[in-house]
Amino acid sequence: MITKVQPGQEIEIAASTWNSFIDAANYVSSIQSDSSGNILKGGLGGGTILVRNGESSTFPQFSAMALGDILIKPATSLQEFKCRTPVFLGRKAVEADPPQPYAILLEPIASQKIGRALLLGLVPAQVSILDAEHQFAEPIPGNSAGGMRSAETGVARIIWKGGNSGNQWCLLQLGGAGSGGGDDKVVMCQVARGSLGAGYEVNVYAEGKDSEATGSGILYLAELALNSTLPAGSWIIGHRAMLKVTGGNES
Repeated sequence: MITKVQPGQEIEIAASTWNSFIDAANYVSSIQSDSSGNILKGGLGGGTILVRNGESSTFPQFSAMALGDILIKPATSLQEFKCRTPVFLGRKAVEADPPQPYAILLEPIASQKIGRALLLGLVPAQVSILDAEHQFAEPIPGNSAGGMRSAETGVARIIWKGGNSGNQWCLLQLGGAGSGGGDDKVVMCQVARGSLGAGYEVNVYAEGKDSEATGSGILYLAELALNSTLPAGSWIIGHRAMLKVTGGNES
């Protein structure tokens, strides 16, 4: 442990101690935004978001939480909205039509505390296997521990499972949309125009990029690399939680 010294006290700084100072300073610098408000590359990204546990009990690591409203809106602080990883209010899943968007927690989150969660990507989780033929998983409605069960369709594809019945550890691909008609899925989007702060106007291709456009909307991206933008015509995978529908049948 590095200890403090008193004013006027002679000190000798070991190389390892000085390197610790440098590492700490570099870490802080990497997670701060620059003067233009752009997120540096060291920030969160790659499908990771922040979630505040709105329930009265701790939700364990690798459990599922339904995503509600964001805590910092543009009207509250446009700079924070544009430049920080979004923080969603997390709740236990309930029966809903269409299904609620959700994320898998990457760490235990106590009541009213904030922690990291995965919205898109590969993640382990325990799943109650109801049918050996099920290829997807979904949150169990009303489960106060964020439990998951197998399903015929959904946004969490089961890539691997430890067994064909009972509670099993699985590897889930979040964003692996199933064949069901639910709205809780990722879709292909093509950028028309826009910016990181205002959102990108996109055409939505729910059946894939080789099909006809099924709607349009505003896609909000939490972060991009420093000074980067998405030019018109770019293809990107959009999630319903980040998509504000403005036209078509993707409502």
